[in-house]
Amino acid sequence: MSIRLAAIALLLLAFAVPASAEGPCGFSPRDWCPAQSNDPCGRHGDAKACKKDSACYGVAYKGESVVACKFDDRGFGTNCPTVGCTSQKPKRGS
Repeated sequence: MSIRLAAIALLLLAFAVPASAEGPCGFSPRDWCPAQSNDPCGRHGDAKACKKDSACYGVAYKGESVVACKFDDRGFGTNCPTVGCTSQKPKRGS
């Protein structure tokens, strides 16, 4: 009986793990991926603050979507979430 309870507890813990701990950042719409430590745009904590800073670019959502994600020239999603902020200009086609 106690083995069964332990197995159930482990199963419940597996589902309690945050999305960012399951894999690389940017695949969950709730992610906010940290910038490299020397990136000045990393100080922004959300897409709105990042977009206000003309020196910064959005980090594209990499997860699944019902429709194809579209991004503006600075990498901010127009129909998908933006999941980070960086000073690196996004590459075309990615």
